[in-house]
Amino acid sequence: MNTLISLRSEILKTKRTASLYFTLIGAAVVPVVFLLNVLGDGLDSTKKDPLNAIFKLLADMNGLAFFPWFIILICTLLPQIEYRNNTWKQVFTSPQPKVNVLTAKFATIHLLMLLFLVSTHLFMFLAIVLANLVDPTLGLFKHSLNGQTVLINAANSYVTMLALCAIHFWLGIRFRNFIVPIAVGLALWLAGTLLVLEYKSSTAYYFPYSFQAISLSPKHQPHLNQVAWTSVGYAVLVLLLCFFDLRSRRMTT
Repeated sequence: MNTLISLRSEILKTKRTASLYFTLIGAAVVPVVFLLNVLGDGLDSTKKDPLNAIFKLLADMNGLAFFPWFIILICTLLPQIEYRNNTWKQVFTSPQPKVNVLTAKFATIHLLMLLFLVSTHLFMFLAIVLANLVDPTLGLFKHSLNGQTVLINAANSYVTMLALCAIHFWLGIRFRNFIVPIAVGLALWLAGTLLVLEYKSSTAYYFPYSFQAISLSPKHQPHLNQVAWTSVGYAVLVLLLCFFDLRSRRMTT
C-alpha cells in the first residue's frame, strides 16, 4: 500500500467522526462574533481601512486562540479513533509500513488545518457581505483589500503552528487518555501566550507554545521569520521522534 492509499483510508475514517463539522464550526466562530458585533455596535474601530482591519482582526484572534485550540483538539482526538475502536493492532498488521501510517495520519490533520484556514476566511467574507447588506451605510466594499497581506498572515499562522501540531500529534498517539494531551496543551498555550504578551521574554522565540502570539507583540514581530523556521525545525524533529517511538512500540489494542 502506498502513502496515497493510506491517506485515503485515514480520510474515510474521519467521515465517521464529527471532525469535519468540528472544523467548520471552529472556523465560523470569529466571523460570527464579528457579524454580531458589527450589527450591534458598528465599525468605529475600523472605519479608516475596514476590510484590511477586519481580516487582521481575524488573523489575530484565530492565530492567538482559536487556531491553536483547534490544532490541540484535532491532533489529540483523531489518533483516538484507533484507541476507541481498538484497531491499532489491525492497523499495524495491515500491508503498509509504519511510516505510511504516520504520514497519512499527519497529512489528514493538515488537510483539516488547511480547511479551517480557508473556511474561516470564506466565512469572514460572507459575514462582511451580510453586514453590508443589512447596513449599506457601512460601505465596506468601497475600500480595497490587500489580498497579499491576508495570504501572508494565513501562511504565518499555519507555519508557526507546525511545531505545536507535531507535538500534539505525538501526544495524541502516545496517550490512550485524551485528557492528558489536551490539558498539557491548554496549560502550555496559556504559559506561552503570557510569555509573549505579558513578560515579552526573548525565550518565546524557542518555546513552541509562544509562537502563535509572536505576531501580536510589536517587540517580537521582527523575529517572525526566525520563529517560523524554528517551528519547522521542531516539527521535523518531533515527527522523527514520533516515528521511532511508534516503530519501537507494540500496540496490541
